Amino acid sequence: MKINWQKINLLKILRLEKLTSKFIYGLVFAVLIILNLLIAQVPLRLDLSEGKAYTLSTSTKKIISKIDDIVNIKFFNSSTLPPRLLPLKTEVTDLLSEYGKDSRGKIVVRIVDPKKDEKTQTEVQELGIPELPFQQMEKDKYAVSSVYFGILITYGDKKEVIPQATDIGSLEYSITSAIYKISRKEQEKIGVIGYDTAADPQTNPLASLDKVLGQQFLIEPVTISSDSASSSEIAKDIKTLLVFDTGSKKYTDLEINTIKNYIKNNGKVLVFVDGVWVNDSLTTAPAEHNLFSLMDYYGINLQKNLLLSTTAELVNFGNETMQFFSPYPFWVKANMFNNKTGYFTNIRQLTFPWSASVQASKKSGWEINELIKTSNKSWEQKDNFVLNPQSIPEPQANDLKEYLVGMEAKSKSNGQLVVIPSSRFVLDRYLSQSSDNLELVLNIVNGLAAGGALSGIRSRAVGFYPLPELSDSSKDVFKYGNILLLPVLFGIYGAFRVMRRK
Repeated sequence: MKINWQKINLLKILRLEKLTSKFIYGLVFAVLIILNLLIAQVPLRLDLSEGKAYTLSTSTKKIISKIDDIVNIKFFNSSTLPPRLLPLKTEVTDLLSEYGKDSRGKIVVRIVDPKKDEKTQTEVQELGIPELPFQQMEKDKYAVSSVYFGILITYGDKKEVIPQATDIGSLEYSITSAIYKISRKEQEKIGVIGYDTAADPQTNPLASLDKVLGQQFLIEPVTISSDSASSSEIAKDIKTLLVFDTGSKKYTDLEINTIKNYIKNNGKVLVFVDGVWVNDSLTTAPAEHNLFSLMDYYGINLQKNLLLSTTAELVNFGNETMQFFSPYPFWVKANMFNNKTGYFTNIRQLTFPWSASVQASKKSGWEINELIKTSNKSWEQKDNFVLNPQSIPEPQANDLKEYLVGMEAKSKSNGQLVVIPSSRFVLDRYLSQSSDNLELVLNIVNGLAAGGALSGIRSRAVGFYPLPELSDSSKDVFKYGNILLLPVLFGIYGAFRVMRRK
C-alpha cells in the first residue's frame, strides 16, 4: 500500500485543528526551548578549531571522571565589567560549563558577584582574591573601576584559589591541576639539587618553574650530607629529582653515588647541565660540575662544545645608551621532537641558551631514546669559542648538520635519567615567550612523577596566522587589484548589457 504523504494532515491527526495558529506557534516554540535545554545538558560539541582549543583535553576528562566526591567551583565575577572584559568572561564561563557537562554532575559551577553581598565580599578578601583596577572611558572621561575575576575550587575541606582567571590560555591547566591536587589522597614530592627553591621568589632563579610545578607537586630542596651521622640517601617519597648545574657547584663523589643509588632504586632524574660554562661577560670556562661521569654511566655522553644555529632566538644586546634585538646563534631554537615519548604534547618550539650536544653509547640494561634535535642548519664550536654576536665566524657548508639536545636513558627496572644539555633552559632570565621550555619540563616531570596525569592539557587559544612577508611589488599588485577589481567587473557587466540591447 502506497502512502500519499501530501494528504496527511497532522493538525487533524493530533486534533489541533480547532486551536488558533498563535497557540500552535507558541506550543512549537515551547517545545523547541525544552529540547534546547535538554540537549544543552548533553556534552556534545563540534569543535573545528585547530588542536580542539574549545574542548576539554583528554587528561582533564580522565581526571574529572575519577573524582569520588562533589567539586564546587565558584567564579567570583563582578556584574559591572568593562566592555573589553566581557569576551573574556564568556570564555571563562564557557570553559567552566564544559567542566560541569563532562563531569556528569560531579562538578558544580556557580557564578557569584561579590559586590552584591557583603558576606561574599569578605570571603573573597580572606581567600586573597584581589580587586582588579581597570580604566575605561565613560561619558567622554576616564573612570577607574575595580572588578573581581577569581575562582575558588573546593573538594571536601580542601580548597585551591586562582586569584586572577584572566589568562585563558593556561586556565584549563590551572583548574584541572587544582582539582587533581585537592582530590588526591597524597601529593607527589619533587626534589631539587643545585638551587635553593625555598629562597625569596624575587631572588629565586627558578621562580617561574616553582610556580608551575607547585600547582601539582610539593617541591623540596634536597641536601646530600657527608656527615656520617646524617643519611646520604634520597628519600623514597621523592618521585623525581631535578639536578641543576649552577656554574659554581661541583658535585662530590658522594652526591653522584647517591644519585646513582636513587636511580638504581627506581628513581627518576632530570638533569640540566652545560658542556662548557658561559659567563655573563660572554667568556667561557670549563664546566666544573663533575656530572660527566654520571651521564656516561647511563650511556649519555655530554659533549664539551657549544652549538649554534641559523634558527636562533632574538636576544637583547647593548647597554644603557643603546640596545638592539638580534638573532643570537648560540641560543638555539629546536622543533624536531620524538613524539613517541608523550613529552611533547602541545610543544611547538624550544630555546636552548648556550647548549652543548649529547651522544648515545650502548649500555647493558638501558634503553637510550633521542628526544630533541636541532635543525640541519646547526654547527658547533669547540676549544676556541667566539661568543660576541658581531664576531661569530660563518660556518662552512659541510659543518652544518643536526645535533641532539635532549636524551633519555631508561632501565628495565624503571629507573630513568633525562638530560637537557643547557643549564639555563628554565631559568627565569632566559625564558622566552615564543618557546615552550616550561611546558616541556612540566610534561617531563608529570610523566616521570605522576604517570602523565596532566600531560597534554593544551593551551586554550586559537592560533593566529599572519600573512607572509611580501615584496613591495607584490603588495602593489594586491592593493591596486582590490581597488580596481570591482569597478572593472561592473564595467564588463555593463558593456555586456549594452551589447545585448543592440
